[in-house]
Amino acid sequence: MAQINIPGGGIWSTIATALNNMFAEVFGRTGWGDYSDGLYTEASPLALVANVATFLPNDKATTLETQKPTDIATFYDGARIIGRNGDGLAVTVNFKAKPTVTATDEVMVFVDITAGTGTPVKFANLFKNITSFKQGVGVERPISLTFSGYTASTWETNGGRIKIQANGACDVYDISYTITRTHKAR
Repeated sequence: MAQINIPGGGIWSTIATALNNMFAEVFGRTGWGDYSDGLYTEASPLALVANVATFLPNDKATTLETQKPTDIATFYDGARIIGRNGDGLAVTVNFKAKPTVTATDEVMVFVDITAGTGTPVKFANLFKNITSFKQGVGVERPISLTFSGYTASTWETNGGRIKIQANGACDVYDISYTITRTHKAR
C-alpha cells in the first residue's frame, strides 16, 4: 500500500494530508530487526558449562534494521532486547549446539529481565523452552525458538537478556536474533 496522492487543492489537499499522516502512523507501528553474531563460530564456539545459565551473546556483527518501526532506534543493543512498557514482541532465537560430553542431551533458553542480577522478580525468567536431543557427542543441532509476548515496566527498565543453559558441556555458535514488534504500546 502506498501513500495517497490526490492532485488539486482545497479540501482534497487537506484530505490527502490527513490520510497520508494516518498511513505513516499505522505503518510505522510494526517492523523487525535481525541481528547475527560474528564472534562465536564452529571453529571458535561459546563453551557452556553443565547447568550454568549463561548469557547467549550476540555482538550484532551483521545487523539488518531497514524494516524497524519509525520510533525504534534499535531492538537489540548488543546485550539486551529493548522493549517499551506495553509493546508486543515476537522474538526468534537461532543457534547451533554441539554436545562435547555424552551426558548433554538438553538445552534450555529463556529471557532474563533482572538486568543480570538474578534478583527475584515476578516472572523474571520468561519464555523458558527446553530442547532435548539424543544424537550423541559432536553432533551439531540447529535450534530455533520463537516466542511472542509483551514487555512490561521491568522489561522496559532492564531489557530482556537471552540466556542458555545445557545439562552438560556443550558448544554453541552461529547465534542470531530476529525481533519483531507486533503491537505498539499506547
